[in-house]
Amino acid sequence: MNRIESKRHIVVGTAGHIDHGKSALIKALTGYDPDRLKEEKERGMTTDLGFAFLGNDVTIIDVPGHEKFVRHMVAGASTIDFVMFVIAADDGPMPQTIEHLEVLKLLEIKKGIIVITKKDLVEDDWLILVTKDIKKLMIGSFLENAPIVAVSNTTGEGIDNLKKILDELIAQTQAKKDRGIFRLPIDRCFTIKGFGTVVAGTVFSGKIDVGDTLELLPHNKKVKVRGIQVHNEKVGQATTGFRAAINIVGAEKDEIKRGDILTQPGYYEPSNFLNVSLYLLKLAEKPLKNLTRLRIHLGTKEILGRIVLLDKKILQPGDKAMAQFRLEKPAVSDVGDRYVIRTYSPQTTIGGGSVIEPKATKAKGFDEKLIEHLQKVETGDTVTMIEENLLANFEVPQKIDEIAYDLNIPPGEVQAIIDKMISENKAILLDKTRGLYYLQSNFGKLNAKILDVLTNYHKTNPTDIGIPKLELLKNISKAMDKSLMNYALDKMSEQKSIKTSDDNKISLFGFKVTLDKELDAAIRKIEGLYLDAAYKPPSYDAVLEQNLGDEKTIKRAHRYMIDSGSLISVGESIVFHHKYVAEAKENLIEYLKKNKEIRISQFRDLLGASRKYVLPLLIYFDTHDITIKRGDVRILGQKYR
Repeated sequence: MNRIESKRHIVVGTAGHIDHGKSALIKALTGYDPDRLKEEKERGMTTDLGFAFLGNDVTIIDVPGHEKFVRHMVAGASTIDFVMFVIAADDGPMPQTIEHLEVLKLLEIKKGIIVITKKDLVEDDWLILVTKDIKKLMIGSFLENAPIVAVSNTTGEGIDNLKKILDELIAQTQAKKDRGIFRLPIDRCFTIKGFGTVVAGTVFSGKIDVGDTLELLPHNKKVKVRGIQVHNEKVGQATTGFRAAINIVGAEKDEIKRGDILTQPGYYEPSNFLNVSLYLLKLAEKPLKNLTRLRIHLGTKEILGRIVLLDKKILQPGDKAMAQFRLEKPAVSDVGDRYVIRTYSPQTTIGGGSVIEPKATKAKGFDEKLIEHLQKVETGDTVTMIEENLLANFEVPQKIDEIAYDLNIPPGEVQAIIDKMISENKAILLDKTRGLYYLQSNFGKLNAKILDVLTNYHKTNPTDIGIPKLELLKNISKAMDKSLMNYALDKMSEQKSIKTSDDNKISLFGFKVTLDKELDAAIRKIEGLYLDAAYKPPSYDAVLEQNLGDEKTIKRAHRYMIDSGSLISVGESIVFHHKYVAEAKENLIEYLKKNKEIRISQFRDLLGASRKYVLPLLIYFDTHDITIKRGDVRILGQKYR
């Protein structure tokens, strides 16, 4: 069994009008008839994709030329490296000649060769005229400067010259770009006795080995690779660009259709919404309106769906737009995948473009933020895609695997880009243990938002020491990740732009409570009560019963004293003046240094107070690491020993 990881494989496709000799040309080149179906043999017409091999490293895909089978033509052309564009000498350019050319342009096929067949059926003068017509047709297309070869499939004239030019084009063709995650759009499925289900297609990206587990989408079924063949030869591995037949276990032939996807588990996902860039052909007979039902040819699949224009009300022929497809059945695609659209009925090719977001959510037209985002990621630049992914996640820091899944990019590649962004101060590592990353520009926005909330809070609550942390979080966003919020607050505290009280009240660093005369007087009265009460402090209701002033003012004053630390709440609605908490702490530490441990009754006697007050105070000291509870006694906390 061979490994073919280091080898390059080229896929060549045919295109052209029906009965212009595409299949016969392939047979003349390879000796193999690509028409494999009984119906094709009987009718003398290609109705589905055919395949043949040219040497060891080249597959030729033969596509049907009849207008009824354009969907098959698109399925074949979507995977090719370059095209043999076939035009019969006796006919010249015909309707499907033009439609196939438009399809190839929409799929962004970059190069090819023009083959004039049936040379033996015309005079030289006629051949010259046809050649001129062809050159005129190709002006402005990728085939404008393509080599033109006239051949006869019957006599073999010109075939050797065609082979020579093909060899030159093959040598110049670069291998397909590998995105690192395995994906193969299926264009054939059959069974082999004794082996079971076999699927075939061109590997779009990544690699597989015999024994790998893959995912069959959109069925969400796990299948195992039992065997791989390339050019009818058993191999242990297939990589990007190769035509491969894969024997799988876990799915039956009847379950699988052309357009289904074999992929590495954990990345690609079926979606009913695709955000795309769309070009409407100048040849389109009329403008394209919102919610028009279309036939969308994506990879090897045809799907029905409706178009939602995002930046235009109507798309005129020759214009481009950002759009969303709302599909009737989910599709699996990747960023940059090319597609072709045809009218629902009658079926005519009218445009195409590329997928920008393969896992989109339902969108409405004229969303400026979405349009700006799509314009940025349309380039397919990986760094931009990762930046935009982080930008979209303002409320939640991201893990490397989460970004990799969202964008179908290998985790190693994501990590390398994120590390570079951190070195350039474009990203932040929030939590090394959990691997949480956040965009620096979002962090700046979060800081600004926190400062804005605090500023507004201080304006409306001038006597409050600060906003409760939980309330601040809700004001920023109910979905805000708490670890992100804590990180932001810690950094802002380090930078002295905010401060946090002991009971988690957040304020601007330079903020000071403004006390009016009425409030100041109430504070002094309340403080007198607690100072006089010592270790038998009054309840809040008891304070109100003293009729020290307006209830609203007393409530504000009491809250301020707790927030500012003048009064300390130790739990169970018991509040002491800070003087007595400090005094109790000092006495407790001194006692424990001498006696090692203390019981509740001993602490009660030490303070001359009742159990009702000293137990909550002891628990308060436990929570502040002043004491440690061991059974029925307390010992001194570690930092005070």
